[in-house]
Amino acid sequence: MNIVFLDIDGVLQPYDTDSQFISVDNSLVRLLSKRYNTDYSKYDLSTLASVYYDWDEQAVARLKYALKETDSKIIVSSDWRNPDQPYKMPDLLKIHGLNSYWLEDLPLLGKGKERDDLALIRAKEIQFALNKHRINNFVVLDDMKAMKEYYPNNSVITYNTMSINDMNECIRILRKK
Repeated sequence: MNIVFLDIDGVLQPYDTDSQFISVDNSLVRLLSKRYNTDYSKYDLSTLASVYYDWDEQAVARLKYALKETDSKIIVSSDWRNPDQPYKMPDLLKIHGLNSYWLEDLPLLGKGKERDDLALIRAKEIQFALNKHRINNFVVLDDMKAMKEYYPNNSVITYNTMSINDMNECIRILRKK
């Protein structure tokens, strides 16, 4: 099995987006619920607005292409995880057609105060998943440069969103024998 450990912010959602701060109403909930046959009323509007309006379409397309080309699954490795809402990520990924690639969210093993603390915690969470599953190849797709320290041969560090070069590097790593 091939796995992409997926961060969201700085990979699919650019740094400079702010739709979560615009005024949205329940019409977005109704639209998404009808379109994707999913009850989105359990989500806060700012989260839905971020996913629907802010996730970069090109970055999403590049991720889909890499996943399809390498027969890979997603394990979410992001601050978007929420242990109180285990249904959250598959439903949100569905908005961009990524839910069929979702395997699971990483368990939350802690919360870092600084980016370096967060990278160490995230690396431990990834190691947990590596020990749990039979994984052939994996990529850590993240905007956190410190991830390279923990997984130097398996990290693709993005800047703002997943670029074509990032996509190609993911594919290269996931195709390693």
